[in-house]
Amino acid sequence: MARRRRKTMKSMAQSRASPTVRIMDSAPAHEMSAGRRAVLTAGVMLATGLQFLDGTIVAVVLNHMQGSLSVTQDQIAWVATAYLVTAAMFMPLAGWLAGYLGRRRMLLFGVFAFTLLSALGGSAATLEQIVPLRVVLGLCGAILVPLSQAAMLDIYPREKHGMAMALWGIATTLGPAAAPMLAGYLAETYSWRWAFYSTLPFGAVSFVILLVMLPEGIRQKGRRFDMTGFLLLLVGVFALQLMVNRGEREDWFESAEIWVQTAVAAAAFYMFIVHVGFAKQPFLNLGLLRDRNYVGGLLLVLLTGPTQYATVVIMPFMAQVAYGYPIFAAGVIMTPRGIATILSMAMAGWLTPRMDSRGIMIFGFLMLIASNCAVAFFGSEVGFWTVMLASFGQGMGMGFTLVPLTTVAYSTLAPALRPEGAAFFNLIRGLSGAMSVAIIISVLTRSTQTTRSFLVEFVNPMRELLHGANVPPFWEAGTLQGLAALDIEVNRQAMLVGLQNSFLIMMAVPAMGMILTLLLGKPKGV
Repeated sequence: MARRRRKTMKSMAQSRASPTVRIMDSAPAHEMSAGRRAVLTAGVMLATGLQFLDGTIVAVVLNHMQGSLSVTQDQIAWVATAYLVTAAMFMPLAGWLAGYLGRRRMLLFGVFAFTLLSALGGSAATLEQIVPLRVVLGLCGAILVPLSQAAMLDIYPREKHGMAMALWGIATTLGPAAAPMLAGYLAETYSWRWAFYSTLPFGAVSFVILLVMLPEGIRQKGRRFDMTGFLLLLVGVFALQLMVNRGEREDWFESAEIWVQTAVAAAAFYMFIVHVGFAKQPFLNLGLLRDRNYVGGLLLVLLTGPTQYATVVIMPFMAQVAYGYPIFAAGVIMTPRGIATILSMAMAGWLTPRMDSRGIMIFGFLMLIASNCAVAFFGSEVGFWTVMLASFGQGMGMGFTLVPLTTVAYSTLAPALRPEGAAFFNLIRGLSGAMSVAIIISVLTRSTQTTRSFLVEFVNPMRELLHGANVPPFWEAGTLQGLAALDIEVNRQAMLVGLQNSFLIMMAVPAMGMILTLLLGKPKGV
């Protein structure tokens, strides 16, 4: 009798510790009408595209913002990285909030707040005003990406998850496809501020569709919030990103500040891992890490940051600074990338259930290697269509990489784990993107400075090469105007070398992804 009583009390304690799952809108995906699914898909895709639309707008107008706000290159980089790191830090929280408060409620809030804050960013007058707005905007972006991805998986049956992820992926590239020309035109004709105002109509349409048609999904009402785990993860991510962002400015480990930030990040991540291993209901659901496909997807998505995020920031900058293209032309250069990504994602979505996903991913990585290699070896003069072709190749590589990767990651994950799985998956994806932008800009800055210090040694009035008949008159080293023109050209050449070195790194990263893909086993259930 005593043994039975102890067993009963133990089972009651376990039931209190484990979350209870309640389905608020239990209509299965296969019972949803085609018309409702199509309209709802459009609404979710618009919600997804908001974040990537905003990110592309920032990439295109960053150079104009730097001049308008009178800040340095590393300072204006905070406009991009402040958003990315905040979205990465708070993305895991979106999974718990969706389970506790409801996915529908959180997604509607995210769309409304993101649209409003993006428009307010266009009215900022100083860097001190726009960076806090970008931080709060990152909180909303942390909600949009994982919950829209989970919603796409829920409104399509399992056998169509490849198509669902292709459509979701297309939504992430519709912004990069349309935004460059739109943002470039608005910034050149009116002001960079109007590029931010352009997000208002897209957000309004998405909000109305989701308000009317989005089902609630699955809620986990019994699971408590692990504040300790969340704070440890928050501190670790913030310290790591701060270390990467401040490293170049503070001369890396020559600075005590960088050592402190590194120590805080290492200690926070260590304590988070220990806490997750012993807590009854940890912030990171351990059920996610028991799925081999999901863990493999996490490892691969780590390698997509430099090619997905850093190239979007660097390519328009390279076109404007190194090759002298106007901002509208720099925006046009990014358009083939978005178009190619849409095409390749559609093809990958069709191919994924029909062939080995590893082959599709390897082909995508090869495309990324080839296109980034081409950019890395651009000379001091390059044709407009050559840059467009390289941009197209980058887009093709991203589409053929991301769709099978994402499909494999979620192929065996339980529906109840999808919101948290999508949140953690996109945390790794966003953190990889934020760190890659900071690292690439750091490499660009240091490489440019080193190259310039080398080149200026050869620019002086005593060099015979600067007085030959082949030297343009405006480079006359004996005049102040000539020396100023030479200084501009030296800076351009140094920047070009820095950009080439950056793309060499972005060529090596997909090569590592290809090797990791070859080591994976054949995915099942896809």
